[in-house]
Amino acid sequence: MSAKMGHKVSIALPRLGFSCLILCLLSGIVLTFYYRPMGNVFQNVEEITSLVPFGWFFRQFHYGAGQVFVILMLAHTLQYFLKRRYAQYLPREWTLLIVSLFICFLTLFTGFILKGDKEGFFAGQILANILDRVPVAGESLTNLFIDRGEEFFFLPYLYHCFFLPPLILYLVRSHVRDWLPDTTFLLVAFVGLCVYTLVARPCGGIPPDAPMEVVKGPWFFLGLQSLLRVMPPFWAGLFIPGLFVAGLLLLPFAGHGTRSGGGKGAFPPWCAAVFHYLIMGSLLIYGFLTVRAMVWSP
Repeated sequence: MSAKMGHKVSIALPRLGFSCLILCLLSGIVLTFYYRPMGNVFQNVEEITSLVPFGWFFRQFHYGAGQVFVILMLAHTLQYFLKRRYAQYLPREWTLLIVSLFICFLTLFTGFILKGDKEGFFAGQILANILDRVPVAGESLTNLFIDRGEEFFFLPYLYHCFFLPPLILYLVRSHVRDWLPDTTFLLVAFVGLCVYTLVARPCGGIPPDAPMEVVKGPWFFLGLQSLLRVMPPFWAGLFIPGLFVAGLLLLPFAGHGTRSGGGKGAFPPWCAAVFHYLIMGSLLIYGFLTVRAMVWSP
């Protein structure tokens, strides 16, 4: 019975997730006509919310669709991880899945910056400070993602609206064929997001003159913020996350059993177990830091 239920969940998660992605893209197209990434961005966003007909609805709907899509994709990937399905994947297939997941979070993060309020501005500054610490290429990477001048929001806008969503679709194109949603999943996602939009607290921006105590990052960034309070940006923002990502990408090479393309893991089976439990432990610690930051602010 539990195996059958698990199979149904495995089928439903990605289809609902992709339904939310479609709805997120459609609502994002509407918002793109009104959003201006230069000048007083905070005022522009407030005008979209309060003056544009149903602007508040499209903002809240777009926000909810993006969040649900990324959460469901994270759950889908976590399900693969817990079932050790990486042992059956070629390294390229697993790499595309992991990279696309991280690009999803980067898309959410750039959207958080585009709020144009004090939280969005400080989130962009933190990203720039972390990228500055990359050896040799730090300044070039920073200039690639953030312009610290008057066009501070322009590059995140380009990434969020025109570069990252097509890149996600391209990376998961072969994986998506297995879980394209039908009208039932699209309808369920649409109704659920409409209910969320109508009953959830509206997305309110934090004015530029607000005190620092009320500024927080997006929920998935809170664990990293906790690390940044006790570690230098290079270690908290680059080295430790880099080790985590490297461990995830190496999992197929340490896979035990035969992969779908033939051949066995490049490392002994015990390496897979070590990688698996180190990654699981890292996820639990990061989850604890995130929850702690949500319920307690120093």
